[in-house]
Amino acid sequence: MSSSARVPLLFGLCTALVACGDDTTTSASDSAGTAITTAQPSDPGSGTQLPTTDDTPTGGSGSNSDSAASTSTTAPVDSTTDDGGPKLDLGVPEGMGACGCEFSYVWVANAEESTVSKINMKTLKEEGRYLTRADGMGNPSRTSVALSGDVAVANRHGGLVKFWADPANCKESNGVPGIQTSTGKNDVLAWDMEECRAWFIDFPTSNQRPVAWTQGTITPGTCNTSKEKVWTVMSEKKSLFPGLGAPGGVIVALIDGDTGTIDKQITIPTFSGDQFGAYGGAVNTHGDLFFTSMAFNGGKLARVYIDNFAYKVFVVPPEIGPYGITVDHKGQVWLSSVALGGYGVGRFDPELQKWDLVNGFWGGSGLAEGPDDWMWVSSTNGVNAVHIDTLELGPVFKSKYTIKGVGFDHEGFLWAVNWSDVDDANNPIDPEVVFKVDLDTLTAVGQYDGLNRPYTYSDFTGNALYNVSCLPPQ
Repeated sequence: MSSSARVPLLFGLCTALVACGDDTTTSASDSAGTAITTAQPSDPGSGTQLPTTDDTPTGGSGSNSDSAASTSTTAPVDSTTDDGGPKLDLGVPEGMGACGCEFSYVWVANAEESTVSKINMKTLKEEGRYLTRADGMGNPSRTSVALSGDVAVANRHGGLVKFWADPANCKESNGVPGIQTSTGKNDVLAWDMEECRAWFIDFPTSNQRPVAWTQGTITPGTCNTSKEKVWTVMSEKKSLFPGLGAPGGVIVALIDGDTGTIDKQITIPTFSGDQFGAYGGAVNTHGDLFFTSMAFNGGKLARVYIDNFAYKVFVVPPEIGPYGITVDHKGQVWLSSVALGGYGVGRFDPELQKWDLVNGFWGGSGLAEGPDDWMWVSSTNGVNAVHIDTLELGPVFKSKYTIKGVGFDHEGFLWAVNWSDVDDANNPIDPEVVFKVDLDTLTAVGQYDGLNRPYTYSDFTGNALYNVSCLPPQ
């Protein structure tokens, strides 16, 4: 692979101070006469419900790039502000960022067997497979990798779990001398025996999908991170059907990454917890959470500020059916789309509250920012590149299989998680693999095929968090 074709993402040891953008906005503006109310953060277990009002989308002027039709709209917003809430220290000086250590693992959830696989990016060998809930019924999907390299996994049927990436961090807990931990696919330990599980929170919900680490407290220019936090979102009310929510709002919780205890949580009543509720989440440079619903036409996008738990709820244009979500290094929020007859991906500027929509492909789920300012979005024909500034369409990694997850590693390789339908006997129709793809040739240079109904398309490599936390030295 040529160095000119790939700019390394430097998701590894940092040897110098690096500059990062800084989003320090903590209050919502009264845009176009929208209603503003105030939300106070609640103690764990209680959520303050406050009414907010939705407006309808307003149209904007259209624009075209060289190879992708696009359009722009402004975003209606429900806003809450709170100037007196708790201040959660990120530990990052103004204008400074830092890098986390690179543990070189891909973390893929095996949904129906309630496990997560730890796959070495270099050797493409599975080095661990862990139950994500004691009863084996968690149905995990979204994974998020911290700058420290550890992973948090959200169970769609309820519960959040953290695993250590480095076995040296695993703790004695089962009474047997030494550390007992899984070594791979055929070595899944019983719940009470696995000692690389850091903690588990049994949220009393039937619907839990978004999970996203924050940067925590960082020592600029080093691999030292501490006080990492992790966001998760669940439906406020429990459904009789696992995986689904119920009428009402959603609960947003910020978790202490070391102890697995809830720091703060709030209820957002204007973001519906019905059906699938909150579907996916990602953070920006400041650690604020963005999360979206799943809808075939339109839906909601919410932002929760980490400093004071103020929040905004935006209406997604009907041309976008939100599915996957990520934030690029410039702070722009991207949603992949499953809108019938709509656009393939939407880009949202949260400060200008402006949407830009791109067509040219359809049916996206996972998406991730790669080298050279390209956003890579899965679709029905593979993984499509869209330039984050110009919105022009770029290269395509073509696949005859359904690509669900998209991620990158520190060397600039694309990782694509395949998902398969099943036949009448519940056997997979297509291979269940994760591909390692060289962007220079747009071909797979390796794969791991030992997965079991993988359904991961969040930040399963840690590179998305890295992109909003670190920039290469100038």
